[in-house]
Amino acid sequence: MGRALSAPSDTLPALGDHRFAESEVAVQTGGKSPRNHARLRRQLFVVPFFLWFVFFIIGPIYVLFTTSVSHRSPYGVVERAFDAIAYPTLAEGVYLKVLLTTLAFAVGNTVFTVLLAFPVAFLLTRVGLKTKMWLLTLVLIPFATSFLVRILAFMDLIRGEHLGMELLYQPAGVLMALVYNYLPFAILPLYSALEKIDPRLFDAAKDLGASPFRVFTRVLLPLARGGLLSASLFVFVPSLGEYLIPELVGGGRHFLLGSFLQNQFFSARNWPLGSAVIVLLVLFTFMSVRFLPEEETA
Repeated sequence: MGRALSAPSDTLPALGDHRFAESEVAVQTGGKSPRNHARLRRQLFVVPFFLWFVFFIIGPIYVLFTTSVSHRSPYGVVERAFDAIAYPTLAEGVYLKVLLTTLAFAVGNTVFTVLLAFPVAFLLTRVGLKTKMWLLTLVLIPFATSFLVRILAFMDLIRGEHLGMELLYQPAGVLMALVYNYLPFAILPLYSALEKIDPRLFDAAKDLGASPFRVFTRVLLPLARGGLLSASLFVFVPSLGEYLIPELVGGGRHFLLGSFLQNQFFSARNWPLGSAVIVLLVLFTFMSVRFLPEEETA
């Protein structure tokens, strides 16, 4: 029995072949095993991204934060000193009005854009491959032209002689231009989320007696929650800093956050106040990402 329990002596080297081979390679390469080489290569691949992240993400945010807590001299020069007066200044009446007006346009743009994008995205999941490619091309084709050209063309479209009523330089015209330009940014994440839903779930819900409305509210919307949140963020956050559309389509009559930033950095030369607004927007963006489901942030 003792002989049966003991392993043959000729098999003992085979059990440690991989260790033996690794030690031989380590001797030949100066004491470094292949695992260490692989780990070193992975670390080297991370270095460019790390440098890019530090210089183009962390660096600008650090500069903005230090500027936001600096002091503005009477001549518009930024004096480095820890003075966070810019943040409570934003709560004053004139600045609060700009913030509330910007929030109203951003929320309105998000609601109307998502409402229009959802049926389009759902249609893309229900058609054949050839039709789907054509529809996706129509969604993406505006990006083949300049953003400024699209805005100027839209301004000509909403003039009074075309629609029978004057929408140019009006709040409704600004909102229509925002929805028109941000619609693809909502369609694509919604389509990506709806494409993953198994259509047999809808048939199963109907077989169980659910009405089309209950299928929509109890099956489709919960499964598309991640896409809805992503589309809302993709529209809402950039809308907060939109500058060109309110200036051109609104004729400068609607002073939103983008116009406020342009004024603070180039006209009033109040860089600490403008930097404080951007820092708050960055913090809001990071906090908003936390509302996304785990599968969307992975």
